[in-house]
Parts: sequence; C-alpha cells; structure tokens
Amino acid sequence: SNMSIKNIIKRAPVVIIGIPSLIGLTLYTHDVFMIFFTIAGILILGEAYRMSRPNGTEPNVWVGYLIYLALIGDQLLGGGKYLGGIIIIAILTLLTLEMFRKKTHVMENVASTFFAATFIAMAMSYFILLQQLGFRGQGGHLGGYAVLTVFIGVWTCDSLAYFVGSAIGKHKIFPRVSPNKSWEGSIAGLIGSFAALLLIVRVGWLPGLDYTDALILGLITGVAGQIGDFAESLVKRDVGVKDSSNLLPGHGGAWDRLDSILFAAPLSYLYLTFVVGL
Repeated sequence: SNMSIKNIIKRAPVVIIGIPSLIGLTLYTHDVFMIFFTIAGILILGEAYRMSRPNGTEPNVWVGYLIYLALIGDQLLGGGKYLGGIIIIAILTLLTLEMFRKKTHVMENVASTFFAATFIAMAMSYFILLQQLGFRGQGGHLGGYAVLTVFIGVWTCDSLAYFVGSAIGKHKIFPRVSPNKSWEGSIAGLIGSFAALLLIVRVGWLPGLDYTDALILGLITGVAGQIGDFAESLVKRDVGVKDSSNLLPGHGGAWDRLDSILFAAPLSYLYLTFVVGL
C-alpha cells in the first residue's frame, strides 16, 4: 500500500527532475557539486539536532553549524591542515558555553552537538573529495564516475533488497530497529552491489581499477550502505520519528535520502585514496 498511485505521483518529480540533475552535477561540475552537498550536509545536521531533542538533549545548534562549516571548509579548501585545532577548540567552546546555557544534560548536549557536526562534516567532506578525484576541468572525470558508482551501487542494493525482501523475506535482521529488513533482501542487495560494481569496472568507468577493487567497492556500497540505513533507523526509532524531516515530497528528509551514502561514500574515498592510491 506504501507504493500507491498517489504516492508514486507525489514521489515522481523528485525522481524525474532529481536524478538527471544529480548525474549532471556529479559528472560536469566541481564547485556546484561541492556547494550543493555542503548545503545538504547542513540540512542533515539540522535534522540530527531536531532528532536529539525528544530525549531531553539540547544540542548547541549554532555552534554545531559553525563546527560543521569549519571542518568541511578545512577539508575542502585547506587540505585538512587544521583538523586537530578545530576539534579541540570546538570542544573547549562547547564546554565553556554550557556554563551559560543553564541546561541539564551537559555531557549529552556537548557530545551530541560535537558528534553530529563532526560525523556529517567528515562524511560529506570525503564524499565531496571523492567527486573531485582526477578533476581537471573536463567532463566525465574519474571522481564523477566514482560518485556515480557509489550511487548506483547503493540504489541497486536498496532496490534489490526491497523487491527480494518483499517477495521472499522470512528471516528478519533487526526486527527491533527495522521491522521490514530481512536477510534474504539484504543478501540480494549485496549481490546487486557486486554485480553493479563488476559491470562498472568492466565498462571502464573507473580506469585503473580491477575486479578485486570492484568486489571491495561492492562490499563497501552493499554492506556499509545497509549499515548506514540501519544506523539512521536506530536513531529514528530511539526518538520515535518516522522521517528525518519532510523536505522532499514522499521522500522524507535529507538524512533519509543520504543515510547509505554517508557510510558508503567516505569509505569508498578512503579505499580509493589510501589503498588504490588514486
């Protein structure tokens, strides 16, 4: 019933306009991609802060946004030189400001503010840096295809997991967290990721990568993507919300759309830069 005609019509514009725009952004821009996903990260951060409220935590939202911008700015524009400095100043600032906020749950306030800002800034930074790999101002560069690869791996995994899980899913993974997710669907999703990645390496989208790399990236998009999805569900279940926000008609919030990507993209970037040496 979830995918009724009305629901499909409500969801369609996001897909019809969204996906081609996203592919264009990914393959043919540099700064626009960077700005777009920096803003998406701010939206996710806002959703994360709203979600920490029902438990009585009061994150220091504006300082959180500043920490996010400082970290992501440093990663994207400063080569990550100031990471240590930003981290310690952020924490000292948060602790100092708690004295004046007169709120309870001091530790949770500081921790949730810092954790969400750091997690999303670093995940988004590596996602954006992934897109910048091999960019020399020409279209269809390595990084663009690498990001497209993560999208395709995650989407293939999600779609297969959904269809196979709906059709034959019997064994639940974490019914407490995500009542619908089954092992059958999950494994089908992972196989889908492997297949997508092998195909992408086969057609030469990712020059310099072999089938071993394809399998490892398949594992990252398939497994880490699913864990990212679970991690968000866990947070939502804990605070009792269904969607992270109602930003997109029929699609929930920014975090709902990017939960898998926040895990799969940074790990793909670390694999491609540290292990493959791109």
